Amino acid sequence: MRVRPGDITRRALAVSSIVLAWAAAAPALERVTLRRDATEQQLAGRVLVEAQDGGLLLETPDGILWLIQPDELVRRETDQAAFEPWGAAEVAQRLLAELPPGFKVRQTANYVICYNTSDAYADWCGSLFERLYRGFHNFWKNRGWELNRPEFPLVALVFDSQASYAQYAAKDLGPATRSIIGYYHLQTNRVTTYDLTGADGLRKQQRGVSSAAHINQILSQPAAERTVATLVHEATHQLAYNSGLQTRLAGHPMWVSEGLAVYFETPDLDSARGWRSIGAVNRVHLQRFRSLLARRPATALATLLTDDARFRDPTAAPDAYAEAWALNYFLLQARREQYVQYLQAGATLPPLAQRDRDQKLADFRRAFGEDLARLDEDFLRYMQRVR
Repeated sequence: MRVRPGDITRRALAVSSIVLAWAAAAPALERVTLRRDATEQQLAGRVLVEAQDGGLLLETPDGILWLIQPDELVRRETDQAAFEPWGAAEVAQRLLAELPPGFKVRQTANYVICYNTSDAYADWCGSLFERLYRGFHNFWKNRGWELNRPEFPLVALVFDSQASYAQYAAKDLGPATRSIIGYYHLQTNRVTTYDLTGADGLRKQQRGVSSAAHINQILSQPAAERTVATLVHEATHQLAYNSGLQTRLAGHPMWVSEGLAVYFETPDLDSARGWRSIGAVNRVHLQRFRSLLARRPATALATLLTDDARFRDPTAAPDAYAEAWALNYFLLQARREQYVQYLQAGATLPPLAQRDRDQKLADFRRAFGEDLARLDEDFLRYMQRVR
């Protein structure tokens, strides 16, 4: 089970009833005072969305999104200064001030990793994320889509234990903290996790890890594959939302958001230069997908395309994730050009924009043709041949 972008998007819509404008490229710096929980806060950032009722979506220079209700807004002023994203050093300073004592920072080319576990594990995470970053960007470049470099440093918080992680994550995850080993948060733009070498008894001895090679040895065990896959899955969400492939808090269909993250999630712990195994068959989800075919209704494709509820239902989610992976696999293998164009069209969605059922179907048919039944037949026939 993972934090799902659609959940946060759905809650975020409470910020306003009618969106008037999207000002993603607005250079002006806005200074906003809001009152929340009887406390006034001063923020400086750029307004991405302004609503008719006065609600705002504000992005601060550290990449955090603030959903400000009309009744929370005390004062708003426009500054002559231009909005400028913070660099890694400024982000790191803010993180260290926010987190409990004992945290340190590791900076890589694209990431700021704030941690209170071992230096070796922080370095291992940085290497994993950077390899995924290179593989992710190269994957889309090879398909004719040059993605953007992130505007903000990519932040990962790594706690030393499940207990310390749970204490921090409870505000985001609630009771689900016990079953979620890592998550990407759309509003803070951070991946949060903990030292996985001790997860589920993977580290048999009590001594700490001593090197990246030692960590790789622990996390290369077959029992660790799904654990590391979860971390890669959440890091893939972060890359998608910071590269121009998707827009944070926009209503992207969950079969796209989750299916793409599953497509990339299979760990590649051996590659030093990039992510060699992108596009490999996900055996876990292939087996699950085939097991559901006997009970799959004729309307399954249209339901997957338009209804995100299955992803939020713990009993239905495993099948939904498997089907989303299978459809993404099929489209990227057999309808690659059409699918890239479909994703590029979706990338233009502004924050808080939603698509209803009819709009989602129209978007899909515009890219792949009107005959969903025929496409579904091709999809199932293709997946039957996958080994």
